[in-house]
Amino acid sequence: MDDLLNKLESEKNDRFKKTWAKLEKGNKLNRLNLFIVSETMDKELNEDQVKILKKLVTTLFEKGIFNKSSEIEYCAENAAIINIKNLKYDSDTNEYSFVLPKKVVKPVTKSKSKVDRHFSRSKENK
Repeated sequence: MDDLLNKLESEKNDRFKKTWAKLEKGNKLNRLNLFIVSETMDKELNEDQVKILKKLVTTLFEKGIFNKSSEIEYCAENAAIINIKNLKYDSDTNEYSFVLPKKVVKPVTKSKSKVDRHFSRSKENK
């Protein structure tokens, strides 16, 4: 029985010691809430600012923006979020903002079918 309890305890402690992409949804939310608490202490935010930050972070999480490991710097050893890349803090206004990275749209090159090649050749010959 003690062996089983020890195994459960070790699994409970190790559930956050994975890469960000391999964490479950609930564990990611837990780590995001801890990040908000640490930001609150570091920047000495008031209750309104904390509510705004929490709403911003949860909205971005629900949209799936934090699913990529490239968006969040996560330390698996300490089981803590180090930084959220595009989350900016303006010290003058004491507000957070998130700038979505612009997606680079690559032009799609469509290969020509035999019919298209035939018609393009016939137009060139005229």
